[in-house]
Amino acid sequence: MKSIIGAFVAALLFVCLALPNLVFAGAEGATATGSFKFAVADGETKFVEFKATELADGQATGEMTLSDPSAVPVEDPDSDNSKTDPGIIVRAKFDCMETGQNTAVIGGEVYDSNVKSAIGQRILLVVEDNGVEGEKDRLTWGIFQPPASGWTPSDAEDPDDKGASLTWIATDAELKEDVGIKMPLNKLVQCKTFPAGTLEFPEFKYTGGDLQVQTKQ
Repeated sequence: MKSIIGAFVAALLFVCLALPNLVFAGAEGATATGSFKFAVADGETKFVEFKATELADGQATGEMTLSDPSAVPVEDPDSDNSKTDPGIIVRAKFDCMETGQNTAVIGGEVYDSNVKSAIGQRILLVVEDNGVEGEKDRLTWGIFQPPASGWTPSDAEDPDDKGASLTWIATDAELKEDVGIKMPLNKLVQCKTFPAGTLEFPEFKYTGGDLQVQTKQ
């Protein structure tokens, strides 16, 4: 009986010691928040408000609201009833996030907008925190169409053709340590879709607010 109780206590102690590691494995990482107003060449004041938290494996949680009073959206270029009045507001839920020392790339899907065609599109927000005042902070953004779905290319002469569904790992033949990249590449715009060095920040006039990026210690 004593040996059975001893084994039970040892097992319970092991679970208690392992539990914190299981909890912290999915703990929150870096965060990015902001409420920012700025004006570009058109002179109209744009506004962005967001809050994002980095999770494991590049995933994220959070939301954003972006307002651009000067944008002229086109619902359907072939329709005479398309919205032509300037102004667009989009609200998105974040699902990915990549952070550097003072920069965060955050992405997600638009779930609400005054422009119906914007709903379901992907959005990327890139913010750079350059101090507590906010005046030197920078940001850029983009809205992207999701990849087409519902059609799979195939060889009409080969009913067993599975070429479009094949996957492979592309590696550098001269570099044995290269872990490779899974191909074909995912066409869904994500936080790692564009290399950090290719992102450009537009010139704008700061009119208020602050962008904050806090990396995990």
